[in-house]
Amino acid sequence: SGRFQLHLDVGAGAPIAGTARARQDAESAAGGVAWLSADWQLAPPIAIELIAGGGGFGRRFPTSDRTGTSYGTFAAGVRLRFLDDDAGYRGEEGGNLPSNLWVSAHAGFHRFDGAQFGIDAAAGYEISVRRPLQLGLFVRTAFLFGGDDSRAPDLLLVGGVSLSLELLETEGEADTDGDGLSDAREAELGTDPTNDDTDGDGLPDGVEADTDTSPLERDTDGDGLNDGREDANRNGVLDPGETDPRRSDTDGGGMPDPDEVRDPSQDPRYAEDDDTDRDGVPNHLDACAGTEEGAEVDGAGCPALGDRLTLEGVQFRSGSAEILPESEAVLQRTLETLRRVPDVRLEIAGYTDDRGGARANRRLSQRRARAVLRWFVEHGLDGARFEARGYGEADPVDTNDTPEGRARNRRIELRRLDGE
Repeated sequence: SGRFQLHLDVGAGAPIAGTARARQDAESAAGGVAWLSADWQLAPPIAIELIAGGGGFGRRFPTSDRTGTSYGTFAAGVRLRFLDDDAGYRGEEGGNLPSNLWVSAHAGFHRFDGAQFGIDAAAGYEISVRRPLQLGLFVRTAFLFGGDDSRAPDLLLVGGVSLSLELLETEGEADTDGDGLSDAREAELGTDPTNDDTDGDGLPDGVEADTDTSPLERDTDGDGLNDGREDANRNGVLDPGETDPRRSDTDGGGMPDPDEVRDPSQDPRYAEDDDTDRDGVPNHLDACAGTEEGAEVDGAGCPALGDRLTLEGVQFRSGSAEILPESEAVLQRTLETLRRVPDVRLEIAGYTDDRGGARANRRLSQRRARAVLRWFVEHGLDGARFEARGYGEADPVDTNDTPEGRARNRRIELRRLDGE
């Protein structure tokens, strides 16, 4: 609702004469009344209001006179607007149907049972139809004092339909940049009321506020794609070909949106094709997620078990056979592969670089091979399938003159023993 509004209330009801002192001849008669009022909001929810009204009823009081009677009023008072929704009118971007619950009270001149002083009170609820129109229902009661029958006040009860027209917006509803957020709302959010896209991500602040993306962050979900790129048509709806700016993995398939967007074979809205480790086996079928890029895998996405398999990434504490925690992922993937070929016998071969004595290196590589065997057994494999052997610094796969080369030479290999 606005700062300055006009209201038209049209209703039907019944007057009751002398209700404070009931009489034998007290009767009521149906009739109709219309009120026209104007209010000016001082500060939410308080507005001052002037009201004028008129109508007629089927009988005059006392009942011996049946010529009918008219009603008129002019009064001043207050209107309180509760639950005053500031989202905007229905049909506007970000707008909705609710408007406000209101109550009012006035004191002033009434003419019914002669000239009378009266107090009226009313309550109603309105919905927004289309700017600047609001429609609703109301009920009003008036207590009238004095008049020709001065022994008791008269009571007037009316209910009907209310119509309101917003003639001047409240300061809080002004929308300087036209982004669908009032300037007052932008002050609450910390956005710029003169810039419809405060964070410069391509989405208007109003759209972001309505769809739970941040109007202060270009990339709400932190996936590396600006919100405006993810919601390309800026409508706040996840349409075909778009990703969700609130989720870094729109389809929940395990592959981040940027990776899917850059890969023509991926659909960021379809989880079934996600292949995070790019091994050619979709995530939902991949029993060994995270295999090294370019590694040969089997149909389940696990390292293919050929005649020889190097366990890339298995690491030990320096000079020790203690397996480091970062080796866990590699060992788990290998475990899945070995579980699918329970009849294959394997040698676990350990190797070192050339630092230290040859005999000490053979013993160290033997202990490391046994540590891997022990890990497999602890995780459910049959130890009889394996033989653990240490070869020390023999058979290097790279130079021992560089740190990188020595790291490659320190390795664990699996070799098939059955010729399969």
